[in-house]
Amino acid sequence: MAVASGTTTYKRMFLRWEILRGWLPAIVFAAISVAIELLYFIYMVGRGMMDEAFTISLGALKIPLSIALFFSLANAIVLLTLWMSVFENTAFVMAGPDRRVRRILYPLRMVKAAAIVLTPFTIVLFTPYIVESSWFISAVASVSNSNSSLSQTAIGFYTWSFGLARMDYSVKFVASQLSAAFSSAVVSGLLLWRVKGTRNLMLALRRKK
Repeated sequence: MAVASGTTTYKRMFLRWEILRGWLPAIVFAAISVAIELLYFIYMVGRGMMDEAFTISLGALKIPLSIALFFSLANAIVLLTLWMSVFENTAFVMAGPDRRVRRILYPLRMVKAAAIVLTPFTIVLFTPYIVESSWFISAVASVSNSNSSLSQTAIGFYTWSFGLARMDYSVKFVASQLSAAFSSAVVSGLLLWRVKGTRNLMLALRRKK
């Protein structure tokens, strides 16, 4: 009962996102997520993606809205939700009752949770466009020319890259967004699953004592 009560107390500390120390990191993380999404959105529009927009009329005021931009901002909300979930479920694990220790560990675990969520998302989101870029293709060609055993691999890469480059940019935009969000969710889910298993093991050991 004491263990369960302590765990519940720790959880409540991190579920109270209305306090200032909870909102400020969330705002910073949300700003970073929105910045990544805006960078990707601007890049895709610059590459030729058709940005379909519609207008909402509020009296004499007409507000233009972008469907693709809404999709990007929705993904930013997904990232924020994943970050909060990862942090809330990992911050108090093995932190101990010492308040000074918690004050040191919690900010570090906020950064760690942000890295866990954003790293796979950013890699999956931008890697296809790095791979199909001219400088990357030139680098692959240079390596394949210096090593004849890699020629077939290079041909396969050229074929895949050419097919990827011909894909409609709107399809690329949606596919990349969904793939990036899915990869981030999978990584976060695996971490939460591991943490849950560790927590259950710790509770079982404490009960035996």
